[in-house]
Formats: sequence, C-alpha cells, structure tokens
Amino acid sequence: MPRIDRSIAAAAVPALLGWSLCGCAAQPTGPPAPLPVRSVTSSPPDAAEAGTSEPETTFPSPLVGLWESTGQGNALLVYKFDEDGTYRHAGVLNQQRPSGVFSFEIAVKGQAEADGETLVLRPAEGTKTLRDPDSPSGSYRDRPMDDLSPERYSWRLADDVLVLTSGSGEAVSYKRSG
Repeated sequence: MPRIDRSIAAAAVPALLGWSLCGCAAQPTGPPAPLPVRSVTSSPPDAAEAGTSEPETTFPSPLVGLWESTGQGNALLVYKFDEDGTYRHAGVLNQQRPSGVFSFEIAVKGQAEADGETLVLRPAEGTKTLRDPDSPSGSYRDRPMDDLSPERYSWRLADDVLVLTSGSGEAVSYKRSG
C-alpha cells in the first residue's frame, strides 16, 4: 500500500489546524475559549457542602507542544497541546487511486485533561472534509463533526516519543515536531 506523501500532508495540516502557511495569509482566530480543567478526584464532602470548587490542575508540561504521528502509512495525525490544556488535532488520510487521490481530513479543537497516565480529550468543535474521485457527488468540505464524544487514552513519554493508547489497546506513537 502506498505511503502518504508527507509534503502534501504537511501543507494540509497547518490549514486544518487554522495556522497560516505564510505571512500573507489570514491569521487564525485563536484557540477555543478554555474550558475548566478539573482533577478527576472528587472534593471531600465538607468542601462540596461549603460551596468551594475542586482544585484546578495544570496540564502536564511534557505534553505541551506539537506532536506528529510516526509510522501510520497513508495517514498523518497531529496534536498541538497548549499549557492551558486546549488542544488542536488534525488528521489527513490520502490514498492514490487510478481516478485520482482520495482524501479524508479532520480538524478538531477542544480541551485536554490529564490525570496521572490518563489523557481525556474533549472536543468542542470540529470539521471533516472528504474528496472522493470515484464519487465526486459524495465529496464535501468542512462539514461539522457528527461525534464530539470525549476520547480517553493512556499516555507515556520516553525519549521525546509520546505514545497514546486507546481503550481498545491501539497505540499510536508521536514525535515532537517544530
């Protein structure tokens, strides 16, 4: 199976993440408004009765930055985590076909929460784009995401390689980029 042309995907990912490719392009509108990042542990009953809120946590600094998937064949996945826990995620899947290049792209913005080795991604908004040369009438651009359900991963970081493992056991490795 042919591998993704990283130069094409590298050009698409900044656009999906809302970043301009040159100084003359429109500037991004910025990250989504931060959502509260709360620890997963609950408050003691007396604190809850007193009307105090749970203590806020900070996002783990080793995760802050831009991460690009490695070894995903025809796909390129990118995450950008900010210090306040906001994140952007872009995914590009390209497949060369006799009729042209099939492409599926997603762009998601949301809030990430980390508790120990658990990372929960809570999408706030997202779009998807499909280009199918075999079915042009079924193609679409920037359609809102249907499913904005939280995603839960276990994470580990070693030698600047981030590994996210889904609940089903599928692990994807990411290298720090940029």
